[in-house]
Amino acid sequence: MKKNKFLYLSALAGLTGAAIYGINKTINIVANAKSTLANPNGLKYEWRFGNIFYTKQGNGKPVLLIHDLTCGSCDTEWRYIVNQYSKTNTVYTIDLLGCGRSDKPSITYTNYLYVQLITDFIKNVIAHRTDVIVSGSSASFVLMACFNDSTLFNKLLLVNPISPAHSNHIITGNQKLLKMLIELPIVGTLIYNIANTKHNYFNLFKNNYYNNPYAIRSSIVRSYYDAAHYGSMSSKYLFASICSNYTGINLSRAIKDINNSIFIIGGELEPAIKETLADYTELNPSIEISLCEGTKHLPQLEKPGEFMSLVKIYL
Repeated sequence: MKKNKFLYLSALAGLTGAAIYGINKTINIVANAKSTLANPNGLKYEWRFGNIFYTKQGNGKPVLLIHDLTCGSCDTEWRYIVNQYSKTNTVYTIDLLGCGRSDKPSITYTNYLYVQLITDFIKNVIAHRTDVIVSGSSASFVLMACFNDSTLFNKLLLVNPISPAHSNHIITGNQKLLKMLIELPIVGTLIYNIANTKHNYFNLFKNNYYNNPYAIRSSIVRSYYDAAHYGSMSSKYLFASICSNYTGINLSRAIKDINNSIFIIGGELEPAIKETLADYTELNPSIEISLCEGTKHLPQLEKPGEFMSLVKIYL
């Protein structure tokens, strides 16, 4: 009797696992079949940890645009900026490793990994000292890369960067367990898919990214959803690393010691933006700041005209 019960439970567990795998696979296939991310003008940089998708447009002084670090982020973040900026500059956009159309290897993603990627990309692709505009938590990668080798960078413009008061590389035991859970073959993929639905991305734009919910375009939300599921089902490894703070670092020394010009554009209605800006200027009084009126986390998408007007003041 016990043997029959064990066989029944084993069979049930197997069927449940197969069903979950089928759901995960279907989500991945459907998302890629209808992807909005196809770009015939995209270029490929063959980096040591995977191929990196990037674009190059225009002529003139180079500027590199780097998106925020989320599983849904890619160069879509700069879609309204590139065409205008490329009239006067050579504009590069990049999908960071684990994001968008770049490869998504099954590795642990760390701050140092992205510092090396940005450093190598500037050296090997741009091959010239460059201005950088970077968004959100990815600002930490640029600051650390500039701190390590300032000769690669000209001016740095940070858009709603993470507060240095909240930047650290402390990883708790619970965070390590969370990383292990998300990286599990079937259950972890299901957790990732539940967290990265189209509905959740719409709510993210509504509650965090935009001030005006009526300005949200379905095509933008769709691009973020597609970026989160583009390629294989290995996007969860970046998700696991972000959730477990493997991409964090202490920024205080870098902010203090960098001699390059640093500018910050904050969304006027971004939560705690005044405190964040105060943290930066306390560490480095030479940092110049501006607020983009009526915006939150992504002023470059919500109000691109006003955003570019501020950019032109600094770069």
